[in-house]
Amino acid sequence: MRTSQKSSRNSTAGSYLDLPWWYRPSAFLLGASLPALLIFSYSDSRLTLSGAQLFYAERDMIFGIIAILILVAGALIGESGLFNRRNQNRLSQPAPHRLAESLLSERVDWGIMAIFVVAHLIFFRGFFTNPGLIAGVLGGNLELKHTFKTIPGVTTWTQVSLLLGGLRGLRWAGILPGKIKLLSWFHLVFFGTLFVRAVLWSERLALIEGIVPFFLCALPKLIRLLGPRGKLFFQFFPLLVPVLLLLVFTAFEFLRSWQTQAAGHGNIFEFGWRRLFTYYFEAMNTGAATLGVSGFYDALTMPISETAYDSIYDGLYQGSLDKEFNNPSGIWYFATYSGNALFAPLFFSLGVFYGVSWRAFREGRLFGLFLPINFLGMMEILRIHYWIGTNRVVPSTLLLLILLAWALTIPSRVRIHRKMPKGQSLANA
Repeated sequence: MRTSQKSSRNSTAGSYLDLPWWYRPSAFLLGASLPALLIFSYSDSRLTLSGAQLFYAERDMIFGIIAILILVAGALIGESGLFNRRNQNRLSQPAPHRLAESLLSERVDWGIMAIFVVAHLIFFRGFFTNPGLIAGVLGGNLELKHTFKTIPGVTTWTQVSLLLGGLRGLRWAGILPGKIKLLSWFHLVFFGTLFVRAVLWSERLALIEGIVPFFLCALPKLIRLLGPRGKLFFQFFPLLVPVLLLLVFTAFEFLRSWQTQAAGHGNIFEFGWRRLFTYYFEAMNTGAATLGVSGFYDALTMPISETAYDSIYDGLYQGSLDKEFNNPSGIWYFATYSGNALFAPLFFSLGVFYGVSWRAFREGRLFGLFLPINFLGMMEILRIHYWIGTNRVVPSTLLLLILLAWALTIPSRVRIHRKMPKGQSLANA
């Protein structure tokens, strides 16, 4: 029995070491984020559905390229294991048994799930008291959802989906303890709630924030189950992501705004891709606008306060930008906040964090649960920023830090009894 368990664990560890190239932050940034930046930069801005003034220029593209290269440099340092020399050789060996990870009970999942459900019940309280609004939102009246305000510090906890999705993926893959089924009431409630939120609140990102962490953490098992062909398929999976994103985005837009916009467009697919392009390009345009107004290109600038940023942002939306497409961007948004004096070291440090989280993920350590969050940040680096000026990561980060603190106390609280050779007494051990 022991031999079987050990063999199973080593098999899982081995598959964990054999992940697609795009899991590695430096490779993803160079192979996906940078090409996306170039494609959007050289695209015709007249194809957008926005009426915003054009601010994005060649200097903003060059700055974006430099920013991604700084991230890559930091990620390479983090991936190298420079900050964890004790684990220098682990990537070439099956991951050893880790006490904290093996003791992480499924009750943790249920506790986070309780927070997730209660927060969403409060989040959707307006639709429960006024069911007729559901038909209105589905009919294309997007302003109805803004009738009910979120409650800061309460509904914010709906974002624990970032952590919960990763935990469930790791358990299904066998990396964390617990035998769970892919098709279960737990997953139905979890993903179903996120789907409803995506439809009623027009927040597709909420659904992505549950699916992507689960997928990333479950992929080691999928690769093992599908064999060599599956492994080859997932090496090229990023080529399919834009198509899948467009299909999902267009499907939601059909429910969200097609009814009121159909007259001005030939078909739903043309409307879908132009609207998706608009969201990303206008995020870059907004970022370029705020960065330029902040004086980043003109003189030495220091970090600014949230109030100062909001003043710039709100001023631009008085007439120059389009309120419907109001994503603040990722790279240029970060630069506006940090100023040119601190942007490079801060962005380099963020890259190191990306790399360290990847290394921890491959070694099967709990710190690796930061990787799915970082991965989402890299995916959306042109549209929004996950670690500066947003509360999307706060609930999951707080809970993850609690788990890490708990893991640090395990060795001092748990005694490991070794089996002694026959005839050897405790006194002679």
